Amino acid sequence: MRILLLEDDPDDADVLVFELRRAGFAPECTRADSRASFLAALLDGPPDLVLADYTLPQFTALEALRLLQEGGHDIPVIVVAGAMSEEACVGALREGAVDYLLKDRLGRLGSAVEHAVSQRRLLLEQRRAQETLRAAFEHAPVGMAVTDLAGTVLQINGELSRMTSLQVGGSLLDAICDDDRPHVADRIKRLVAGEAERVSKELRLCRADGALLWGQYCASLIGSSDVVHHVADISDRRRAEETLQRQAEKLARTNSELQELDRLKSEFVATVSHELRTPLTSIRGYTEILTDTDASTLGATERRIVAIIDRNGRRLLDLIEDLLTFSRIESGTLTLTVGPVRIRRLIEAAHEAIRPAVETAGLAVILDVDEHMPAVQGDAEQLERVVLNLLDNAVKFSDPGGTVTVTGRERDGEVVVWIRDSGVGIPEHELSMIFTRFFRTADAQKRAIKGSGLGLAISKAIVEAHGGWIALESTDGVGTTVGFGLPTP
Repeated sequence: MRILLLEDDPDDADVLVFELRRAGFAPECTRADSRASFLAALLDGPPDLVLADYTLPQFTALEALRLLQEGGHDIPVIVVAGAMSEEACVGALREGAVDYLLKDRLGRLGSAVEHAVSQRRLLLEQRRAQETLRAAFEHAPVGMAVTDLAGTVLQINGELSRMTSLQVGGSLLDAICDDDRPHVADRIKRLVAGEAERVSKELRLCRADGALLWGQYCASLIGSSDVVHHVADISDRRRAEETLQRQAEKLARTNSELQELDRLKSEFVATVSHELRTPLTSIRGYTEILTDTDASTLGATERRIVAIIDRNGRRLLDLIEDLLTFSRIESGTLTLTVGPVRIRRLIEAAHEAIRPAVETAGLAVILDVDEHMPAVQGDAEQLERVVLNLLDNAVKFSDPGGTVTVTGRERDGEVVVWIRDSGVGIPEHELSMIFTRFFRTADAQKRAIKGSGLGLAISKAIVEAHGGWIALESTDGVGTTVGFGLPTP
């Protein structure tokens, strides 16, 4: 501890040092006995404590206290005197002394020094804390101000000044747009009334140049008479939110228009398909009549032409049926005629229906269907459409010499059917789109394989309408496996 002794008597100075050491201190002491030597000692380095004789021949403790105050030195001073009147003691304390002692009663010197040093340490810590708080306040990334309950600014940081051009002495409410002022005033009243510990709101602020900005505002009470306000500039965020809102509204309008267009398209497809089915049914009827005519009436060429007409008419009719079915699915008007259905019989019927295509393609079809599979409750016509669609795909996408295997089993309360082919397979990046309406793989387009892209979408909708599931696995260049399951009663 560095101690400056303001004492003209060396013997008294030695007594002070002795008492300090006896109290457990290890002081580094410097003695001064005049104004000049006192100032010189301060220049050498401010001491931790000054022990000052009340009166020296050419200098006094009161003068030393004034010099310390004028120089901005925060050094505790204990006045030590041979004799002091009560008036002199009070005067010394008023000038800034932390304590006073009589030279014939130095037993209290140790505790007085300890108290003075502790008080100085506490004062320095408080000052550092205040400086830290002040720096945090001034350099905070959000606007901050302290006001009285009327809103008069007592302190304001640089960020809020930048945002609003407010200064100390101004009114915080002047920086808030008219519509939001009542909300802020009401929130401050709630704080004062103890109804809320902290209030928060988004509001608009007025800049000095007339521009508006959005701020996230909150306030809290300090003591009973001051309010601290925080304002974070959220103008960029609000602009982004407003832009996103406009885009969302635009997307909603676009989506609504697209939905309406989709509805009109579905109605158009349903109408056209229905209108086409009637003449096509008539055409097929007449081709059947021609086919049944006596062989002597039509020659070989004519019969071949009639067969071509019938085959293409059947293809068109199947496509129209797909379109009508899909239209009913989309509109929610697909009705199922439910009854007991033997899936094995549907598979056999579908196999028989595609036999000509199988033979033309040079494929082998293996049926591995358990004949004891239980019946399911469903629409036989629609479920047959599913089996035909899946078998037709397996045939169309298999190369000559390939194999199509149909497996049917009962498993865990379900009838499960798997159809595996050794065909071209589907690339991995296309698998996620495979059940999408009108989707056709790149390979199907490249090979010009006939199809509308509705078969799998319709099959999925029909199976799910029966409470079942459908799944597909495929490896490009290896083959495809598609299966579905239907619950048993």
